[in-house]
Amino acid sequence: TGHPLMERTVIIANTSNMPVSAREASIYTAVTVGEYFRDQGMRVALMADSTSRWAEALREVSGRLGELPSEAGYPAYLSSRQADFYERAAHVRTLGGEIGSLSIIGAVSPPSADFSEPVTTHTKRYVRCFWALDATRAQARFYPAIHPLQSYSQDIEVLAPFWSELGNPQWPAQRRRFLGLLEEQARLERMARIVGKDALPPRQQNVLLCAELINEAFLRQSAFSETDRFCSAAKQMAMMQLLDRFIELSATAVASGVGIAAISQLPVLRQLRRMGEEVANDAPEGFEALGKLLGSAFDALSDGSADHAS
Repeated sequence: TGHPLMERTVIIANTSNMPVSAREASIYTAVTVGEYFRDQGMRVALMADSTSRWAEALREVSGRLGELPSEAGYPAYLSSRQADFYERAAHVRTLGGEIGSLSIIGAVSPPSADFSEPVTTHTKRYVRCFWALDATRAQARFYPAIHPLQSYSQDIEVLAPFWSELGNPQWPAQRRRFLGLLEEQARLERMARIVGKDALPPRQQNVLLCAELINEAFLRQSAFSETDRFCSAAKQMAMMQLLDRFIELSATAVASGVGIAAISQLPVLRQLRRMGEEVANDAPEGFEALGKLLGSAFDALSDGSADHAS
């Protein structure tokens, strides 16, 4: 719209010291206001923080009414109430012919990070995308502190045509490759803590290097950087393609006898790690130049390895 964010924001606040009935009603008030703007042809994002506090208000009201408690003291209808809330998210065509949408993002605060408690388990039944926040990443000042292996989306097949139209038909395969490297990194790091990273075979050391690069260059994002605080789809695609090319080139180089130390000391690695902050969203030529540097760097490594072998 061109207006500041605060001019486009509606805040409905009910703190923990307010009446229980107000805390329970606030989430319905918010989604009703969201539907009001949606029916005007607007695209609305609703952030409910947190649905755990709302569920606790439901539990208090249920207890005062003398209702029979269910799991963890919550009322038996907790699941259906959560379903009623999340199912109000919609993409609609209004009577005036405009397209409006309401997207619901619910924050869940499980006690002691217990994902098996009722509010979390019921939420995961009704949502198609789940972001698991990781305390270890947050303590390491890694933001956004989203655990890439515990999080998931059920809309991958829906998104694949979008990325294909944008020019990246290989997006599903690249995504699987990135996740595979991160899974292998989690397994290898446990082994490396016992035997040491240098004791691992070169291929496994390269896996750790590539996974670290995915984390640092692709998953980490700085809200304090004018360039990196927002990432367009085209920029995300270019970054993903560059990292996928690095993974392929490094694997080929290791297979041909190039040492991990030589790969990890390439100057282009520093540029890859900082490309999110150094290349603007509207400057695709920056990624093209980086791609040429990447190819030249590995060509030089291969030539040096061949000369050494001869």
